[in-house]
Amino acid sequence: MADLLLLVVLMYSFHEIKAQASLPPELMVNPPAITETDSVTLSCQTPSSVSVPQCDFYIASQKLSKGSSCVQTLTGTELLKTAHKSLPAAVEVRCSYTVQIDTFKHTSPDSEPSTININNLRPPKLTVNPQKITETDSVTVNCQTPSSVPVSQCYFIISGDKTARTAPCLRTLTGSEFLSWTRQRSPVTLEMTCYYTYIYKSPVSNMSPITIQTPRPKLRVNPRMVTETDSVTVNCQTPSSVNVSECFLYFMRRRKSTSISCQQTLTGTELLSMAQQSSPAEFEVTCLYMSQHIGGQYQSPHSNKYSISIQSK
Repeated sequence: MADLLLLVVLMYSFHEIKAQASLPPELMVNPPAITETDSVTLSCQTPSSVSVPQCDFYIASQKLSKGSSCVQTLTGTELLKTAHKSLPAAVEVRCSYTVQIDTFKHTSPDSEPSTININNLRPPKLTVNPQKITETDSVTVNCQTPSSVPVSQCYFIISGDKTARTAPCLRTLTGSEFLSWTRQRSPVTLEMTCYYTYIYKSPVSNMSPITIQTPRPKLRVNPRMVTETDSVTVNCQTPSSVNVSECFLYFMRRRKSTSISCQQTLTGTELLSMAQQSSPAEFEVTCLYMSQHIGGQYQSPHSNKYSISIQSK
């Protein structure tokens, strides 16, 4: 009777092991495209309900190692050697895991294969100039590929967008056009990378940030030459698409700004006081505005410059 009970327990344990190991793992490779000297990380992701003491990785029918960790890092050279291939090559890797309860072991089904492209392509160099623009300004994006590779089209990856954008490797576009790629609104800071294909996909370039600001205001001053007792109309014209909370008049020499109404009439004496000067005086001013956005207040770029001359009576 005791022998029968032991057999039942053993059979139950065996079936429990098989049930736990019936789900295949998911193999993640990062990055999926490398050169001979680059490294790739293989991660055999097992079900969270299973305690896994070991994972095994396979290229074709050959096991990379026995009783290994579920995360391994290998160079392109090591993968080529194991696969008995030369450049360029596409190497398929699979993984499985083993669970154990008491003296029983059971190996899971293999994962779906993941392909690692190994080539001698060098990563491109990405330049973005300038890195801070408004919606109406232009930015030049240059995905510089190796001179030995005849490539005219590149692929751009922008943060927050899973789809790579195909475009000429050298391209000039406005901030508005750039925003249309990402379906976002200014102000926003985005990160961009790029890659190219030549038989295989190249490694990804360096990351370059780009900030797209709200449109700059337009400053109008009328008249531009007055006496201390005359009046001057200062108009900081803000874009209609932006919810403006406050305008500022910025004095270039002082490098300080003073809060004003977006359209305000001031006397020459008031302007002299703001500029901390006495007549006769001439100074340059710009204006800017504050707008409310998610996360707080946002300061606009400066407007065009205006020179104001204030004469004595």
